[in-house]
Amino acid sequence: MTPLYVVPMASSHLSLQQITVVTVGRIKDRELALKASDYAGRISRDVRLTIETVKDSSPEQEAERLLSRITKHNGFVFALSERGRHYTSAQFSNRLFELSGRILFIIGGPFGLAPAVENKADELLALSAMTFPHEMAQVMLLEQLYRAVSIHHKRKYHK
Repeated sequence: MTPLYVVPMASSHLSLQQITVVTVGRIKDRELALKASDYAGRISRDVRLTIETVKDSSPEQEAERLLSRITKHNGFVFALSERGRHYTSAQFSNRLFELSGRILFIIGGPFGLAPAVENKADELLALSAMTFPHEMAQVMLLEQLYRAVSIHHKRKYHK
């Protein structure tokens, strides 16, 4: 699997060294893809960001591919799930920067995440108690990651 895009980080003064987002399928909606790219560029000013996709297919094949990514990762793993932990934006920022190092986020496809994938994650993360299309979930996650970096640096993006 090749990364969808890797955005090099502008500076390396943060303890949060690497964020990888693995998602099932690519964003097909042009406007959402542009928004995701915009947030990825903003995040990359401070943190190395990689966004990878696995091919959308049967739930079993998706689970196998995602589990393979989790197994290869040597850092903290968040899996997005409506059953996950809820954070305020400030709490999420604190959580990310207390973890530092390498962080992997897993976003499921239209079928969601298999229980085996959720069980392999270090923590389940909820963006909301509601369910969103995976394309929107990716944009929402990237926005929250950018907000978390902004909060950490006390920038005015987060009010």
